Amino acid sequence: MKFTLLDNGADSLRSAYENLEILKGIADGGEHRLKDAVIFLNHGVELLLKYILKQRSPALMFEKIEPYLKAKQDLKKTNGNQKTVFDIDKNLRTVSLLEALKRIEYLCDIEIPEKLNSTILYVNKIRNNFMHYEVELEENETETLVTNLQVCYEQAVEFLESHIEDLEGYIQDSRFELTVEEYQEQQAEMWAEMHYEEMRLEEMEREQDEGHWYGRP
Repeated sequence: MKFTLLDNGADSLRSAYENLEILKGIADGGEHRLKDAVIFLNHGVELLLKYILKQRSPALMFEKIEPYLKAKQDLKKTNGNQKTVFDIDKNLRTVSLLEALKRIEYLCDIEIPEKLNSTILYVNKIRNNFMHYEVELEENETETLVTNLQVCYEQAVEFLESHIEDLEGYIQDSRFELTVEEYQEQQAEMWAEMHYEEMRLEEMEREQDEGHWYGRP
């Protein structure tokens, strides 16, 4: 299995979207959907911002560049026995969401829309409460959260798509699953089509041979 930074971020955005869509049809309850939407949206945005940094230079993803450089040098010495710099130095840390925002704007010279920036910070604050303590919101505050999640998702996707090629395709293709039964049916259909095509070609060749035979003077 290989789950790239781009795959991971797109998958989290897809999960956030699905939870927000399900929330629209829930009249009562659904707190877990709201929590999942917050956590996955924050996670997806953070990873894809790091992906933009990685496109410029992988070093920009890390809190401290020197430990990353040393791990990168040591990784080359392993001749492929280790896969990533994290296998070399387990203490390496990538930048936080807030730091990623700063580096994109001031090191990559990519302007982040003010509305997007503010909703990201808002969602991140709620996410931290979910992850580290608890969340208690009044009804009007919950409505504000849902609205901000929808705005943040839409603006984040629009911004990220302008800097990540085919992100829309990655989001659409994420969360793909195929059960064993579905896979077997798919394989059976494929082999049946191949067998039919072979039979059809054989029939055409036979008809051509017979035509040449009867066409002799």
